[in-house]
Amino acid sequence: MLKKSIHTMIITMISRVLGLFRGTLVAYFFGASVLTDAYYSAFKISNFFRQLLGEGALGNTFIPLYHKKKKEEGEERSREYIFSVLNITFLFSFVISVLMIIFSSYIIDFIVVGFSEELKMVASRLLKIMSFYFLFISLSGMMGSILNNFGYFAIPASTSIFFNLSIIFSAMWLTKYFDIDALAYGVLIGGILQFLVVFFPFFKLLKTYSLKIDFKDVYLKLLGIKLIPMLIGVFARQINTIVDQFFASFLVAGSITALENASRVYLLPVGVFGVTISNVLFPSISKAAANNDKEGTNRSLISALNFLNFLTIPSLFVLTFFSKDVIRLIFSYGKFNEDAVKITAECLLYYSLGLLFYVGVQLVSKAYYAMGDNKRPAKFSITAIVMNIVLNYLFIKNFQHKGLALATSISSGANFFLLLIIYVKNYVKLDLKNLIFTTIKITISSIIATGAAYYINNVILKLIVFSAVFLLQWAYPIYKYRERVFYKK
Repeated sequence: MLKKSIHTMIITMISRVLGLFRGTLVAYFFGASVLTDAYYSAFKISNFFRQLLGEGALGNTFIPLYHKKKKEEGEERSREYIFSVLNITFLFSFVISVLMIIFSSYIIDFIVVGFSEELKMVASRLLKIMSFYFLFISLSGMMGSILNNFGYFAIPASTSIFFNLSIIFSAMWLTKYFDIDALAYGVLIGGILQFLVVFFPFFKLLKTYSLKIDFKDVYLKLLGIKLIPMLIGVFARQINTIVDQFFASFLVAGSITALENASRVYLLPVGVFGVTISNVLFPSISKAAANNDKEGTNRSLISALNFLNFLTIPSLFVLTFFSKDVIRLIFSYGKFNEDAVKITAECLLYYSLGLLFYVGVQLVSKAYYAMGDNKRPAKFSITAIVMNIVLNYLFIKNFQHKGLALATSISSGANFFLLLIIYVKNYVKLDLKNLIFTTIKITISSIIATGAAYYINNVILKLIVFSAVFLLQWAYPIYKYRERVFYKK
């Protein structure tokens, strides 16, 4: 797992760094303004639908069923199952994309109530341009899940690189012709590129295709039944960002942009570490669950959680204690002024408090899906979103944008602990002592590294010293035990 995770992580890291550079360019050309608020609002909506189908929900439900069907009915029938699911994905995504175009103004009216009428028109226009991004990213996400299942992790992970390059190109060369619309065209072109990247390897793998949909297939009906709670769970997790946007639309101009830029930075470790390791782990834990191998499931999950903590806890310390330095390094160029740096850094600090929980949710949710339990993650996600709405309402008056970020962190923590406690109680008795002991050691190492770097003024040198001090503390254990350092009985 570790070797595949590292390879995929490197690719994901490149993509996320490009994503940060993309954000830097948007900040350079447009600052934190009403136009960027409109762009990020429209993008969040199209991206929200991507999260429902394009990144995980459909694939997470499909893969365990695919393994069962292959075991019971053989290779040929399982391949026909792939074709049926992809064809339905195309039809559904096409309809949703068209509906987004038709009802874009109503969607914007509902999501960002605090915008002026003129700004709502801009956001509606941008959403129309980006609508068909959902079609391409849904197909790309499903094909990517299938490639992951066959052990091809690098190709699906690389798709976001092309998406980011598309927006970077649009920001650098098209904004002078199309202004803020250039970014929306970049999103659409990026979605097409992501689809093409997985399209050719997918057909090379399967060697054939059929446009037939076998509606009599029991597993297709079962997919629909299991997908509903999965979609509710993903919907609840993603609606947090929409809820934040709703409340932020009543704050000063630039608040939505600040939240978006801060979340992009704090989601860097989530994407690089959490999503990568979860995707690599999911096929193996699904097979272990299918074979009722509880010891294998325990070992895989604890190792993955410890490895995630090793990567995430130091990230949490950096983003919390050096938040302003990080934001200034990434975004403080062009029209992105010191006021924008301040509010973005404040958002980042409070978002970062929930980093460990958000990453953990990505992984433990996969463990539920591997067990065929899609309902509990959905219930816990709904609980978290209700908590987030209540906390947003309570915090926004006194804490403004900081309160919105803090509410997200607290609700993520509640979601994680519910998932972990109920999983241990109902499925596999995880070695939590090992997890807690390793977490304490990593936290102590992070505290020492923070102390060593805290008073250094140069941000680059500060990050280098932090990383060096942290890694030196773990160099010998990793050299001696290798992968076993994250799970020693």
